[in-house]
Amino acid sequence: MYSNVAESFNSWIKDERYLPIRNLVDAIRVKIMDMIVERSKKASEWVGKFCPKIDQKLYNAYQESRTWVVSPSANGVFEVHSDPTVSVDLVTRNCSCQKWQQDGFPCCHAVGVIASAGKDLSYYVDPYYYADTYRASYSHSIHPIPTLWMPRHPTNEDVILPPLSKKPPGRPKSRRIPSRGEKVSQIRCGRCHKLGNHNRSTCKEAM
Repeated sequence: MYSNVAESFNSWIKDERYLPIRNLVDAIRVKIMDMIVERSKKASEWVGKFCPKIDQKLYNAYQESRTWVVSPSANGVFEVHSDPTVSVDLVTRNCSCQKWQQDGFPCCHAVGVIASAGKDLSYYVDPYYYADTYRASYSHSIHPIPTLWMPRHPTNEDVILPPLSKKPPGRPKSRRIPSRGEKVSQIRCGRCHKLGNHNRSTCKEAM
């Protein structure tokens, strides 16, 4: 339904995306190799249990929940008198605001309840937010591929060539395709005077 991941990736390889396919693949390999080394080095300097952004997010959630009153019910269920009032279940890790269930990360209501109950906050944060999990994600490396290792075609063997294709006229399209449900700004065409995403030079309306 959404092309956000593809758009982010295309932006990341903005300078390499117009290379020939073999050079493109090799350029992406080098970029990923550099990214793994950079993030692995950055993560090795962290001293806390969580990633720095997660630490900041927990701190902000705690600061937001400080003024709320927490009332215990039974069996690990609490009522948080915020606006609106919500119910938090520490046993099932549920909050009526639905954010805890959606992200696997305690919302501000849950953080307030955990702090009020004097429990360990790290127990209620899913492991994939831990700094060790981040380090494990970038613990593997991509080995370099020297040019001399690349296979060469023997001159005495037949080589399959790519199929013949005719390049269409005009400049290739580079405008991104909007996601489903995305609101696209419209302009008024100077030729047909209709609202749309075309102008006088690209208008195809019958006159």
